Amino acid sequence: MKNLLWILLALVLLVLFPGLAQAVAAVLAATVQFVAAQPVLIGFGLGVATIVHLRGKNPATARV
Repeated sequence: MKNLLWILLALVLLVLFPGLAQAVAAVLAATVQFVAAQPVLIGFGLGVATIVHLRGKNPATARV
């Protein structure tokens, strides 16, 4: 029920402020393009995800 209220609230905001949706979409698109153009950030993110994924899976370093 709570999720339905969030959806209705978002729809009401989109109807009342149609320019807000365009502004949010523009900022989100610019952010995604910026991050995609930064190989260091992508590499760092993949490295962090790999470390979290592999933590504790190596039998030589696993804590008992």
